[in-house]
This record gives sequence, C-alpha cells and structure tokens, in this order.
Amino acid sequence: MSWRSEARAALRAYPKIKRKQADMSGQQITPVYGGAPVQHSASRVTEDVALRSALTEREENIISAVEFAMAMQSRYYNADARQRMVRLVYWARTHTMQGAAMEVGYNINTVKSWNTEILTAIYVAIRKD
Repeated sequence: MSWRSEARAALRAYPKIKRKQADMSGQQITPVYGGAPVQHSASRVTEDVALRSALTEREENIISAVEFAMAMQSRYYNADARQRMVRLVYWARTHTMQGAAMEVGYNINTVKSWNTEILTAIYVAIRKD
C-alpha cells in the first residue's frame, strides 16, 4: 500500500473510529439500585460495555494523526475551506476533488495541494507513533 493510500484510508476511517470512541465513553456502567422497576437489566448493559473492545493502537494512532493534520490546517486563513474539503471528499464522500474545489470556491490545483499537505501530515503522524 502506498503512503497516499494509507493516509487516505486513515482519513476515511476517522469518523467511524470517533463514533466507536464516543459510543464506548458514553455508556453508563453503574448498576441501578433501588426498588423501582426498570426497563432493562443494569447488569446486561454493564456486561455489554465490558465485552466491547477498546480502541486498538492503530485506531488511536489514526485519531491522533487526523486530529494533528486538521489542527495544522487551522493555522491557515482559509482553514474553513480546507476542512470543508476534507468533510466533503473523505468523510461525507459526496464530492470528488473537482466537485469539492467548486464547492469551496478554489482552483482544483489549490485544493489538490491542500489534499497533499493533509495526507502527508497524516502519514508522518501515523509513522511517528
């Protein structure tokens, strides 16, 4: 797998990994005590959370790499356009690079250079970890 393919795959996987992380951290695992009837068994919820696997090291690396790359993009005056391009092309997958360039109002060559910067930052961050 080329470095670009690896970085693209990490960028595309980011939303799913973040949802998985949010699902894991959002569960209440404290059992319900008291005499009032409940809709579900607290021990079943606790068991479900306990059986759910934590993020793998690779998934943690992807989260930190993508967040690092997106933070780097926020330094630029056109950070909103850069981040919108990522959302359209990689996360929502509703646009091609050309379509995203038209949507954010920049030349396709400019958007391609942003893409290269982002993918490079992600790849370097993944390899660093």
